[in-house]
Order: sequence, then C-alpha cells, then structure tokens
Amino acid sequence: MPITTTTILPPQVLQTFATRLLSTPTPNLIHSVPAMKKRMPKHGGRYLRMSRYDQLATAPVPLGNTGVTPPSVALSRVDLDVEMQFYGSYVVINEQVSLQVQDPVLTSASQRLGVQLRMTEDQLIRDMLAGTASMINCTGGVNGDSPTEIAASDVSVIVQTLLGNNAKTVAQGMEGADKFGTSPVRNSFWALCDSDLTADLNDVDDFKHTAQYPTQKNIASSEWGSVQNLRFLVSSEGSVSTAASAAGNDVYNIFCVGMEAYTIVDQDGMSAHFIYRPPIYSDPLAQNCSVGWKMGFASRITNDLWVLNLRSTRMN
Repeated sequence: MPITTTTILPPQVLQTFATRLLSTPTPNLIHSVPAMKKRMPKHGGRYLRMSRYDQLATAPVPLGNTGVTPPSVALSRVDLDVEMQFYGSYVVINEQVSLQVQDPVLTSASQRLGVQLRMTEDQLIRDMLAGTASMINCTGGVNGDSPTEIAASDVSVIVQTLLGNNAKTVAQGMEGADKFGTSPVRNSFWALCDSDLTADLNDVDDFKHTAQYPTQKNIASSEWGSVQNLRFLVSSEGSVSTAASAAGNDVYNIFCVGMEAYTIVDQDGMSAHFIYRPPIYSDPLAQNCSVGWKMGFASRITNDLWVLNLRSTRMN
C-alpha cells in the first residue's frame, strides 16, 4: 500500500519563525553607578577643567592679648582637566533584507546598538579605573598566591584607608528589621568587581548576601552582597588582569569607591544619540539604510585617595 511521506511530498515550509526573539546575553553595567556626572557645555572647548581648593590648616594657637595679628594663610587650588573624546558605531542594512526577511532587522539592530553604546561607556570607565587607581594587594587569604584571594582583613584595610582619607560612603545603611535571617547593613562604599569572585565573596567572614538585607528596597540589580562597609556590584565584564599574579593566575581588580571619587562627562550637543539615514540619503541607488550611534564622552579620577583598586586572585 503506497504511503505518502515527507520524503515523497516535502512540506512547503520547513521552518516556522518564532515571533519572540531569544534574549541576548547582556552584562551588568556597573562602572558608571558611583560616578559623578558632569556635562561639557556646547562651544566650551575640548577640555573640561574641574577645580578643588585644598583644605586650610587648623589654627589652634590663641590670639592672646598682645593685639598682634597673626600671619595670613594662603589658599591653594588643584585644577583637573579631562579631554573629551568621540565614539560611534553603525550598521548598514540592504533594502532586500527589510523587504524579504520576516524578522524586523532594523528594530533589532537599533536595540543591539543601544546595548553596544552602554557597554562601550562601561568599558571605557572600567579601563580608566584599572589604569589609574591606586592598588592594594589582598594578603589575608590562604591560597599562597600574591595577591591572595579576598578576605575580611583585606576589606578592613580598604575601609580603614578610605575613611582615613576622609572619603564619604556612597550607599546609605539599612536599619534592622524583625525578619528571620536578616541583619542591618552599614553605610557603605561601592566595590565593583567581576562576577567570577562571587564564590570567594560567599566565603568571606561577615559576608551578607542581599537576601539577608532587612529590606529589598534600594538594592541594585547587580548587587551581590556586603562585607563590613563595602557593598559589592558584580559584572561578567569586571576588570581582570590576565596571568598577573606571582603564580601566573588572573588578578581581579575590585574598585572600592567613595563619593565623588571619579567623574564621567557628557558633551552637550553630542550626548549619546542615534542616527538613522534612510536609503535615499545613504546610497546612490537607494539600496542601503544605516543606523548608528555617536557620543562625546570622557572619564577620569577626581580624587586618587577616594578610589582604591583591591587586587585579588581566586581561591579555586
């Protein structure tokens, strides 16, 4: 008896296109979170100058009854310049793609370009911090490397150093609540690190996961937990120095940041924006359209004493 199968009579359509696209892996963008935001005015030149007056020395000597006026003190100011740079990227799409492909390619391209823009910004800040922040090696671990894995004693050194430098905490504390398994959270500095360190953080004495916070309000989506006065934000795009330890292992840079430690600058008239050019303006035959982004951007540390790079390896 003849049987009609797909071998004899193949289907007209071999695939069905799922209307919902799959998620694209996107990292946490953490390096702009503690940054001080500034704007470069339009027609204001290429450099933004930021200034800070130095602290005056105390005057503990009494004036006495002689009527003699003591010497005056002089003001001093530090000027910091940051140079604007310009970045951009784009995608060109042929008209036949838009005409024949079911997927809304132009919409998807715009979404991916938007993520690319913010990832570029995050990478620029991360690399600036890695190249300029003062470094402190972890020494409290037990893995025998230099630096070691992170330990509670290393966190204590960072917190003590930042407080000794008069850095102000960024994240407000959380009062205790009558909830099982929770405890208060201190006023804290932000610590920015790679997600590979989460296992080591879990093993640090006094580590408190975000699930143990007394409230789930005001918790960053990238926050992993806290140790003493550091609250850790993690990202798969954290800063890693490849094979940089004494034993040839990767070294993870943990940026510990106080308030106003570094700045990011946007350019008025060139803030991050999209540019779409339809085919009639992009191609002599009106075949290709383009969509892209462009931005004026700069970043730099504004106080070297208020951001520290705590360098660690991993336990495993």
